[in-house]
Amino acid sequence: METFLTPRLLSAISLAVRVHGNMTRKGDGLPFIVHPIAVFGLLSHWNASEDTCIAGLLHDVLEDAPEEEHEALRSEIDRNFGEPVLKIIEGVTEDEALPWLERKKLYMQHLRVAPKESLLVSCADQTHNTRALLLALERDGDDVWSRFTAPREVKMQQMTLILHVLQEYLDERYTEELAQNIAAINASLS
Repeated sequence: METFLTPRLLSAISLAVRVHGNMTRKGDGLPFIVHPIAVFGLLSHWNASEDTCIAGLLHDVLEDAPEEEHEALRSEIDRNFGEPVLKIIEGVTEDEALPWLERKKLYMQHLRVAPKESLLVSCADQTHNTRALLLALERDGDDVWSRFTAPREVKMQQMTLILHVLQEYLDERYTEELAQNIAAINASLS
């Protein structure tokens, strides 16, 4: 029997907890670590490779750590998990120093040329984020939208654009829930 929680996966969980341990999710107040674990869960459910699952656990590490820690974290990820994992993570990492819209445009451009592993991590990330948004809308109604940098219409447009790119490059089994979540969010706006 193959071990599911390999030493590399356990090490990735440890790093994710170290970076995200004291953070909370925007809006719902849940510990932030719930998000990378949910992304990992989706990737695992989709039978993604170990490298892709590790990248899912660590996909927000570079974005969320202080700028002065980025190079040390890149080196640590490369050393402990390998260059392929680092490349997947960098493939879904946005430059937080840029304005929101510019950051999102660059992200969209990158998705169109990204390897499948980065697309899977992005899809799992977006799927969990839209799940959380649906729950927040049920609980808090339209007040949820005030938590975001972009207006509701722009945020919805961006989510839809990302969905279309992911649908173009990934099988439906990966994008189905994301599409359903976005449709449900749109329906709640009516």
